[in-house]
Amino acid sequence: MPKNNIVSTVEYAVSECTPLDYLLIARELSRSSSKKPIKYLAIGSSIPKLKLEMRNTFDHRTRRPWTFTPAPKASDLHDILARVIQRYVNPRSGPLIETGEDEDTFPRNAVEPMSDAEFVESVGGVDLSHGTEFQRKVWQYLISECPRTECRSYQDLSMKLFGDIGHSRAIGNACAYNRIALLVPCHRVVRRGPTTHKNDTSGYRWERWRKEKLLDWELGGGLMTLAARRLAV
Repeated sequence: MPKNNIVSTVEYAVSECTPLDYLLIARELSRSSSKKPIKYLAIGSSIPKLKLEMRNTFDHRTRRPWTFTPAPKASDLHDILARVIQRYVNPRSGPLIETGEDEDTFPRNAVEPMSDAEFVESVGGVDLSHGTEFQRKVWQYLISECPRTECRSYQDLSMKLFGDIGHSRAIGNACAYNRIALLVPCHRVVRRGPTTHKNDTSGYRWERWRKEKLLDWELGGGLMTLAARRLAV
């Protein structure tokens, strides 16, 4: 390793199993700044695989050496991950099985009363520096302008951001390249199509079934009608 290469440390935490499987959240520990934005958030069915994907993402997509360390028990990263799960995956208190309700249909209302942008800021922000200027513009728009009660099409985003639909494919690629699940809500971007949401949802980096669950939860089961109305020409 070259002597002038400074090794950067990534601190990470992993959740217990949720209705979406496991979540892994990570941030860089910087010696020069007290602010530690979220750098990575992924969802998967295997903790070892999540850790491997994290290492590959940092090692292969940057030209810096990294070391990875589990967050100590006293780290606020565990609290941040719990808040993310409460807001996006399980937004109500109490265990899922306590009342015998089905995990796909129980009420999910106890969300912290703040916008996505405010929530992201409250957990330290997100580090979008790995993306191009185009990608960062898409991701920032999703955080600030795509609330949990709505979804957007690729064409809609292209028109809003660039004034025409010619950037729809590039926007899809930006969503696919996003490595901060939920906090950068690319799951709210759907393909313009039939009114049945099973056909509206397109590919998702963390698997399509998770995207469909998230949209069902966030839209209160009304995705088929709400999305069709929102995406109507």
